[in-house]
Amino acid sequence: MKKIVMCGIFVFLMLSVMGCGECKHEFDAGTVTKNPTCAEEGERTYTCSLCQFVKTESVEKVAHTYGEEVTKSPTFKEEGVKTYTCEACGHSYTEAIPVLEDVVIVSVTGKTNLPQDIKAGRFSDRVQLVFSIENETDQAIKGVQGKLTVKDLFGEKILTMNCDFTGEMIPAKGAISVDDLGMDINQFLEEHVKFYNTDFADLQFEYEVTNIVYDNGSGTVDQSEAQAAQESKVSVGVTDKQNLDVDYKAGRFSARVEFTFEVSNFTEKDIKGVQGILTIKDLFDVEIISLGLDFTGQTIAAGSSVVFSDLGFDINEFMEDHVKVYNTDFDDLKFAYEVTAIVYSDGTTE
Repeated sequence: MKKIVMCGIFVFLMLSVMGCGECKHEFDAGTVTKNPTCAEEGERTYTCSLCQFVKTESVEKVAHTYGEEVTKSPTFKEEGVKTYTCEACGHSYTEAIPVLEDVVIVSVTGKTNLPQDIKAGRFSDRVQLVFSIENETDQAIKGVQGKLTVKDLFGEKILTMNCDFTGEMIPAKGAISVDDLGMDINQFLEEHVKFYNTDFADLQFEYEVTNIVYDNGSGTVDQSEAQAAQESKVSVGVTDKQNLDVDYKAGRFSARVEFTFEVSNFTEKDIKGVQGILTIKDLFDVEIISLGLDFTGQTIAAGSSVVFSDLGFDINEFMEDHVKVYNTDFDDLKFAYEVTAIVYSDGTTE
């Protein structure tokens, strides 16, 4: 009897051990118990249908949903910046926008010297240039803004001047010719005289496009933003006006208006030159005239101001706007100066 009992106990133990073996889990398809985002992984839970054992595994993050914005427009000199920002988590990154290509080609194709002719309303010698403007874009162009640099036969710069083309639409993939632009010659300025006296064949011309305005009104430069940025660094005020009559002995062959300017430098670097456009309005805020006006020849130290008192223009008595500026009292005139470029003493520009 004892042997039988012991054998029974052994069998029971063996069955117990066999009944406690690991379950061969049969998991369901799983349920996502934590949704993944672009910032964090998710979680999927699986449950065994035999023993209800539970296991989890991670679910990969989902892709960012980026919106894009041009945060700095490219120019013909500097790259722009495009910023991508995830709408869900705010993650962002940037990429460079290439410098604008010269999609407009400006060439000087001819030069004519026009001597002084008072009867024709020309009170000084004048150089008249012929330009060819080619538009390589797929959109008509309303205006081109830029700078013309004139060099001699040896590549030495004679002068640089603002030179804009407006008033005639330049068709897409087309070209126009402009022959009514030039400059009056100041016989007391060496660079003017050299430009006048040098043969066209011995001159070199370079035109730098700084802005293009298309027929739909869009442009390659946001003028309001660019102007605001420049004006936060430099301010130009007109503090006085002087009328100068004709004086042949002084070499003044026409009446002239000269203004006194105060140019202030708010930057931390010395400024070598300021380029811009002066707009003169009457008492009723109606524009009389706009003209290019640059300040050079004096260094404007960081955080200081300099007075310029010999800048102005000769009066053409046959031009109503000239005569109006000359005859209007200083107190009845309004002035606005738009800074278009700054050249620092270290050679950098903005």
